[in-house]
Amino acid sequence: MDDKVLKEIESFKLFNPAKDSMRDLPDGPGNYIILLVPGSLLPTKNQGVEPENISRIEYMGITYDVIYTGISSKSLRERDYHQHFKGNNAGRSTLRKSLGSLMGLQKIPRDVNNPDNGKTKFRDDDESELSAWMCANLLLLYKPSLKAAEKEKVLINSLNPPLNIQGNNNLENRKFRDMLKKLRK
Repeated sequence: MDDKVLKEIESFKLFNPAKDSMRDLPDGPGNYIILLVPGSLLPTKNQGVEPENISRIEYMGITYDVIYTGISSKSLRERDYHQHFKGNNAGRSTLRKSLGSLMGLQKIPRDVNNPDNGKTKFRDDDESELSAWMCANLLLLYKPSLKAAEKEKVLINSLNPPLNIQGNNNLENRKFRDMLKKLRK
């Protein structure tokens, strides 16, 4: 892993959705990295394929598994807290859709007026189960940035998070990402 990227990650801040307030997240653009709580695993046991390798980073003396990285062009608070960790947003959150698909949750049409448009979400009770799992098993590193898109490419290339499908051309975990694409459809 690139030492420059590791040094950059040291300037990120940690957010725990199980106990921190959404007000702790900036209401501006930036980068984020989704981590598994130490001892937690991706919910892949029912799917038959595990990632070959999950990158690990050390942050504040603790080692974490990196599963996803992303950007918010407008608001880390809105993107990370509201779209990823809360509510009925699998249709708008790649992270939620991937995790829910790995959990085997049932997808339903997102738009009742146009159910054949291909846009999906999970049932309300499944969305609640997903939110609870995410709050118990995931942490977020974030950093406000006006150049988030440029940094996201570097983070994906360096960290190779298994849930990043788009923009991740790393050969490692390709089989897992291909399986994840199929599950998401």
